[in-house]
Amino acid sequence: MTYHVNFQPLPPAEGDPAAHLRRRTPAVFRGLAADWPAVGSWAFPRIATLGPALPVRLVRGNRETTRTEFIHSDLGTYLHQLSEPPAANGEPLYLKEFDLLKAFPELRTELGELPFLSGGGVASRSAWIGPAGARTGLHQDLLDNCAVQITGTKRFLLARPGTVERAGALSAKYDAWARLSRVGIEELAVGGRAVADGHLFVVDLEPGDVLHVPARWWHEVVNLSAGILLSGFYGSRAHVARVWAQVQLREMLHRARLLGSEGCTCHPAR
Repeated sequence: MTYHVNFQPLPPAEGDPAAHLRRRTPAVFRGLAADWPAVGSWAFPRIATLGPALPVRLVRGNRETTRTEFIHSDLGTYLHQLSEPPAANGEPLYLKEFDLLKAFPELRTELGELPFLSGGGVASRSAWIGPAGARTGLHQDLLDNCAVQITGTKRFLLARPGTVERAGALSAKYDAWARLSRVGIEELAVGGRAVADGHLFVVDLEPGDVLHVPARWWHEVVNLSAGILLSGFYGSRAHVARVWAQVQLREMLHRARLLGSEGCTCHPAR
C-alpha cells in the first residue's frame, strides 16, 4: 500500500510505558502482549466454534467518511468468510466494536495485563475483526485508547490534535464517542489543508504489539491482512464519568434529531 504523503514512522517506545503515556503522545510497545495466550491462538475457525449462530452486525465500507450501512449475519458464517481468499470486488464487511469477551467470557483467561492500565481506573475492551482492506475513517476519540493486535497486521495513520480542525475538515456526522473528519488523512495532507511535515505518523501493528493513542489524536486505521484487534478506552473514574456525562447529553440531542445533520455512525443511512 503506497501513499503520496511522507508519513513519519512512529518509533517503538522504550523504557517505562507509564512515562510515555504521561507525555500525551502516541506510543507503540513492540511485543508487550506477545506472551498472551490469545496471540496466535485466536484463529477464526476456533472463535467461530464458540458461537457459530451468534447474530452479529457488520459495517460495510467506511462509515466514518461515507454512508453508514449495516449487514446482519452470524458469527460462524462471517468468520468462515474471513478464512477464505478476499473477494475481488465489493466493500469489506467489518465486525466493529464487538464485545467478544462478554459473548465468550472464557476467553478472558487468555489475556494478560498491561501494567499502565492498573491503578483503579476504568477500562473497556472491544474486538475489531475484519478482512484485509477493512478500515475506519479518520477520527479522534474522546478517551485514551489502548489497542492490542491479536492476529493479523493493522496500520494506524495518525495526525496531531488540531490538524483536521485547522483544515476546516470537521464532519457534522455524529458519533457518540468520537469526532469525525470529512476527508481521509492522505486527502487532508495532499489537498494542502494540513502541514504534513511533523504532523503525520504511521505505524504497523503485528501480533503482540500494543499501541497507545491519546484522546484527541486523529487516526485512520486499515487492515493490511485479516485479523483481530482488541481496542478499548480507559482513564480515571472521575475523568471517564465526566466524558460519559457529556456523551449522554449529546445522545439525548441526537435522539431528538438535533445533532447529526449529516447522519451518524449508529444508524443506517436513509
